[in-house]
Amino acid sequence: MEDKPKDLIINTHVCRGNFHSTYASSGAYDAVAKTLFAKENVHAYFLEFDDTRSGGFEPLKEVTPDKKVVLGLVTTKSAKLEDKETVIARIKEASQYVPLENLCLSPQCGFASCEIGNKLTEDEQWAKVKLVKEIAEEVWG
Repeated sequence: MEDKPKDLIINTHVCRGNFHSTYASSGAYDAVAKTLFAKENVHAYFLEFDDTRSGGFEPLKEVTPDKKVVLGLVTTKSAKLEDKETVIARIKEASQYVPLENLCLSPQCGFASCEIGNKLTEDEQWAKVKLVKEIAEEVWG
């Protein structure tokens, strides 16, 4: 990264699979936090936190202060919309480990990580994007 262009932003997305509304693996970030979050030379992490298979937020205490964490709290595997207040509460919980100004919100993964895509209609996908926008405006202004 030493010779990268100054305006190049490098991020890491930790993905456990997102094929046709299914996943390939599960597990918390605890086992990799001290290496991934404390030592990897990136600007931000895009992390899945859309269900219990991702574990808790405590491993985020290893994230260095110069990095952003994008919380993937809205699933792309199911059309059911998350409860807005529950997502906001989870953001507040994550802010115990990473300052709120270094947190962001997004869907946990893309809507079409493969040619088949996920089992959501286009309208359901836009509803998820709208929810993320509404929550972000409420939490970050």
